[in-house]
Amino acid sequence: MATVFNVSDYFLAELTPENDITNLKLQKLCAYAQAMSLALLGESLFVEDLEAWTHGPVIPSLYRRYEQFGRRPLPSSGLSEAYARKFFEDKQKFVLELAKSYYGQFSAWELRQRSHRDFPGNFGSKEVISKEAIKKAFASDPLIVKLREGREQPSDRTIVSEQEFLDALAI
Repeated sequence: MATVFNVSDYFLAELTPENDITNLKLQKLCAYAQAMSLALLGESLFVEDLEAWTHGPVIPSLYRRYEQFGRRPLPSSGLSEAYARKFFEDKQKFVLELAKSYYGQFSAWELRQRSHRDFPGNFGSKEVISKEAIKKAFASDPLIVKLREGREQPSDRTIVSEQEFLDALAI
């Protein structure tokens, strides 16, 4: 199984400097990717737990890695997209692409605000948010429901086709 650092490297290799990826935004992209994987695939994308911090769900080890940048944009991972993708199966790449294309458009602060609505947890407590609670919370998300029902059309940038994704889920 991948680590949160594999997921963060994926986003940092894929997103351009214009996206201004800060530690806060990277935290939320990883959290949403994990939530989508739990809800769509029924499995974790990475092993680390999310905790309910003041600014939403946080992966502490990832936070510490980029803490020195504060609110400034993070540097590129320096990894090629091909290398960053090698840690993931096609169905996981689909989830990562979906999270990137949908949530990547929002600012760090917008993601912070959304995460307080979307994720379960007692924010500010630093308690672990259970994967089961995340899965349950996202199972009714309209985008997840559309994908589970096979009605959402993939964007031009998806790694796998919609049919390949649905086949992988055995729907």
